[in-house]
Amino acid sequence: MDRCAGGRLMLTERATTVLNVLVGEYLQTATPVASDEIARSLDQKLSSASVRNTMARLTEEGYISRPHVSSGGVPSELGYRFYVQSLPEPPQLSTKMRESVDRDLAQTEPDIGAWSKRCAAILSSLTENLAIVTAPRAQFPRLKRIQLVFLQESTALLVLVLEEARLLRKLIPFGKNINQLQLDQAASRLNDSLGGLNRYQMQSNSLELNQLEEQVKEGSVSLMREAETTIEEHYTDGLRRLLSQPEFSAGELARQLVQLVEERDLLERVLNASGQTAEPAVFIGAENQEEFLNPFGVILCNYGIREGVSGTICVIGPKRMEYVAAIGGVRYLSAFMSQMVLGIQGNVAE
Repeated sequence: MDRCAGGRLMLTERATTVLNVLVGEYLQTATPVASDEIARSLDQKLSSASVRNTMARLTEEGYISRPHVSSGGVPSELGYRFYVQSLPEPPQLSTKMRESVDRDLAQTEPDIGAWSKRCAAILSSLTENLAIVTAPRAQFPRLKRIQLVFLQESTALLVLVLEEARLLRKLIPFGKNINQLQLDQAASRLNDSLGGLNRYQMQSNSLELNQLEEQVKEGSVSLMREAETTIEEHYTDGLRRLLSQPEFSAGELARQLVQLVEERDLLERVLNASGQTAEPAVFIGAENQEEFLNPFGVILCNYGIREGVSGTICVIGPKRMEYVAAIGGVRYLSAFMSQMVLGIQGNVAE
């Protein structure tokens, strides 16, 4: 096989045409594609004999597999990779699909969690695969403000509002009687000195504090530390859609996928594979970093603010997935979620 600069796969024009038609047909049918079918799809621009010869070459070079010479062809992982690299740059949703997505999102409650959940449902519907959307969060959250709510003589509820629009809560026993006025004064002083800081900056702040204020600060730092280590909230949709596809008629693949969804540590490993990229990253079969994902195709994209408040959008499906819809859907919804995060951050800054 030939590669051009940058590692892109290269084939002759005829081989490219035959391979892309074969992959397109296989995506629709999940059955081996015969040379006669490809010739018909090309309106006989190539004879069946020419298609057979080209398929034989593609088989030799590893782009397709065929149980025997007279059987139809099935794309290999290399064939899928070539197909993805051959897609129009960049793959986009159709105007009709974009309008439908926009109408759906416009009816969603203006809340980042609701938007994340709805994006997962929309993406699953677009792709007929499993979709995962994580709610946005910051690697090192920053404090927006502290609120203290009197509960009883010596106990208050500490509420932290983070700049990423998250709320953290914790009960604080003070060991002595307090009142709401004292709590309000403590919150006001701490907000003046700690607002906009992350946990490390809060800890190093040298403001002289009274005993009540010091307890609130310690409780706030503890909550911020927990926020950094808590597994990010995520929304999944489409597991049943995915399990209904032919590749998952055997129980082992279905079991692996259910395990992936239920065990959050496995999910973290999948979502972290994308790194920091604003463009969809496509992993096909053995290209996945995790061996248990080798039977699957995975598309990942980060959204939000680089090195700030961000999240991930993901599609997991068989290697035989509709890559145009999947990549276009991931790109479009990532752009939408990025705008939502920017809007929230803009409101925080005002």
